[in-house]
Amino acid sequence: MTTSTALVLARRVGIVLMFVVILLRPGFGRAEVPAQLSDLDVIVVIDRTRSMAALDYDGKQPRITGAKADLTALAAALPGARFGMLAFGTDARVVLPLTTDSAAFGAAVDTLYLERPKDGVGSRADRPVPELKDLLERSAEQAPHRRRLVVYVGDGEDTTTEGEDASYADVRDDVAGGVVLGYGTTGGAPMPQDDQLDGDLGLVQDPATGDTAQSHADLDHLQQIADELGVPFEHRTRAGGMDALAESFQASYSDGAGGHRRPAKHDLTWLAGVLLLGLLLLELHAGWRAVWSSRQVLSPRKETAR
Repeated sequence: MTTSTALVLARRVGIVLMFVVILLRPGFGRAEVPAQLSDLDVIVVIDRTRSMAALDYDGKQPRITGAKADLTALAAALPGARFGMLAFGTDARVVLPLTTDSAAFGAAVDTLYLERPKDGVGSRADRPVPELKDLLERSAEQAPHRRRLVVYVGDGEDTTTEGEDASYADVRDDVAGGVVLGYGTTGGAPMPQDDQLDGDLGLVQDPATGDTAQSHADLDHLQQIADELGVPFEHRTRAGGMDALAESFQASYSDGAGGHRRPAKHDLTWLAGVLLLGLLLLELHAGWRAVWSSRQVLSPRKETAR
């Protein structure tokens, strides 16, 4: 084997080796993985009836203001968990399917609107039970290895007996934990009429008496819901405490890449890429020289004049 042949062989073996090295992504140290996956599916069941506008949260703030702040803080304390939202009022419907997209959940919380004073047919805290059971069962079918939590958010007030009675005990076997977050006071408070909840359009009036309507939180009912679900009840009167609540859920995490090893902190793939580029340029140069030499050999020679 001649020296030139050996160099060509070495160069081509080097090109193959550099391709392999690039695929292996060499490096040292361990980089932090920004996304972590949790084993939790958190289904938020939230009351959107007008009573959630009552001005008795943390002084004279609307109940829904506290609820939204708590849900935002809870999502931040549970990175990587899948969140879904089921809102109920006149009816119950899925506002957000289960997703790991925290921005989508945040948008669903921010844009949640309450029913207007005359939109509803009376509130029932058990109205979302059938939809909740369906959502839990579908989650179990899609991801049986995940733990499903229910976070119930409301004031527990029932203002109608219309509809079929339901019990949250019907979904207890499908739930691995959760919490009931209650808002409002038993003393009650008035409700603004406008969507912005700033009182510019006045307060909701009781059509039976003509006086200002008062909404009274039913804390005993909320405790009953918690007992049916087998989860704790927390009466929320001010912001804070969501980090401790998230810790009680005992989420377990894996790398966002699905449990594979983390990428190197100092990636040396670029170095292999530079070497590969150099070898390819040499190969192209050798190929160009070979083509040029062959053209010189094969091209017809000019006859010299006699």
